[in-house]
Amino acid sequence: MNWIEAISDLSRQDQGFVIVTILAVQGSAPRQASTKMVVDEINCHDTIGGGNLEYQATARSRELLEQNREVAIRESFTLGNDLSQCCGGKVELLFECFPAKDFNVVLFGAGHVGTQLASILAGLPCRLQWIDPRPEAVNAAADSGIATNTTLALMTNPDEAVEQCRGDSYYLVMTHSHELDMQLVEAILSRNDVRFCGLIGSKSKAAKFRNRLRRKGFSDAEISNLTCPIGLAQVQGKQPMEVAVSVAGQLIQLRTNMFCAETGSPLNGDYYDNVVEIGEPV
Repeated sequence: MNWIEAISDLSRQDQGFVIVTILAVQGSAPRQASTKMVVDEINCHDTIGGGNLEYQATARSRELLEQNREVAIRESFTLGNDLSQCCGGKVELLFECFPAKDFNVVLFGAGHVGTQLASILAGLPCRLQWIDPRPEAVNAAADSGIATNTTLALMTNPDEAVEQCRGDSYYLVMTHSHELDMQLVEAILSRNDVRFCGLIGSKSKAAKFRNRLRRKGFSDAEISNLTCPIGLAQVQGKQPMEVAVSVAGQLIQLRTNMFCAETGSPLNGDYYDNVVEIGEPV
């Protein structure tokens, strides 16, 4: 497939990729400026001319994918001296890295708050798994339209639903049933790869759930992983959209803190503020 088709296909599959563009050419080079190729973890799509230039560009692209950061880098290559290609010209490349999303959210509940929250998460760079046990609720959500980053599913067994979720996910529990909420919280806290377990409810609901978990044998360390109530304290209001905005803000804050802790650097602001130039411009 060509590079345009590759971007569409990889984006749909939520796979990371790098767009490599020839920005400028000085002297003799295999391809002209504006030529592009796309590199993913396994394959290259289209070509910037082959040879050692393309080999080095592919290797550099995969280094960027391993760093898992959205970034743009400009690098210049001298084909004769640096790459031993007979063309002898000079080429400037732009590497635009678009890593796969690792912000996975699992939302249990398609009620008023869940529906509003799903609509907000549809516009964020995350993958949303949206689950509810009621066929009528799932059908209503499907009829209203599902975003491309969202997977909607009917839940028949809470334990199995949690077991089949992605690792390192942010879980939100807000079903129509306190008993079902309890089953889900138990299943979530039993996993050892949970980034966040949030339960909608009041402080009294939180106390009751923690007492029940303690009686069921959960340790204080495990129970401490349950967040209830959820949402940012700064965002007040009880309307479904107000609650949804508060919870979405909390997720964004958690995700930002997690990224900074893992990488030692902040999440990117403006993408093109992160363009790095390496080598002399062509």
